[in-house]
Amino acid sequence: MAPINYNRLLHKGKALFLAYDQGMEHGPTDFDEKNVDPDYIFNIGYEGRYSALAVLPGVAEKYYLGPYRDMPLIVKLNGKSNMPKINPISRQICSVDRAIKLGAAAVGYTIFDGSPNEPTMFHEFGKIIEQAHDHGLPVVAWMYPRGPNIQELDNHVLSYSARLGLELGADIIKMKFNGDVDNLKWMVRCAGKTKIVISGGDKVPPVQFLNEAQKVMSAGCLGMAVGRNIWQSEKPFSVTRALQAVIYDGKSALEAANLLK
Repeated sequence: MAPINYNRLLHKGKALFLAYDQGMEHGPTDFDEKNVDPDYIFNIGYEGRYSALAVLPGVAEKYYLGPYRDMPLIVKLNGKSNMPKINPISRQICSVDRAIKLGAAAVGYTIFDGSPNEPTMFHEFGKIIEQAHDHGLPVVAWMYPRGPNIQELDNHVLSYSARLGLELGADIIKMKFNGDVDNLKWMVRCAGKTKIVISGGDKVPPVQFLNEAQKVMSAGCLGMAVGRNIWQSEKPFSVTRALQAVIYDGKSALEAANLLK
């Protein structure tokens, strides 16, 4: 197995990923005339100096070109739409080999732990870990508890999910934050040497978002993976700079908020 090095995904030892995988699972409801165009998002990622950009393979193949290739790419290997009303499952749609050919610095995979279809995703993910790690490629797991008997933001559920990320072999896990900083610290402990980045979620006022980022970093997380709070913003670069001040430079939300002006 080749050494796994995810430093290429980091800046100053921290992670700020720009996520643009919502088009498959959410459909175009998140988009407007500007952000429906992947070039708009790739430009934000490149000019905003994000530590990595996460997309699905079709977008990577058609837009990860020219100068954008200097920006580290995370290729999502599985996906689903929200049209079938079935128990949560997201199957593999892209191979590790194809992701490498597309220029991936890492691969990603969503696991709906707690779903009745969990065993299928665990099995698929195990194979991906083997293949990616044979190439020295880091694996980012979107750990999203979901299912008929699951309370997605319950403290125990989230900490269990963090532990699963470690046990399954993920290098970085992308998770949700329920606002409980003490539990987030416990999640970080449960994940061990697997690092946690927190999902940005739905768009909220920028100052509120910076306050959340400060809490996330204070709990010992590696960083954040943001999407709508950036590319739905009227001032994506201002929000980016403020967020980087918190994540990369350890500034308080109050200090960083001055950059919004």
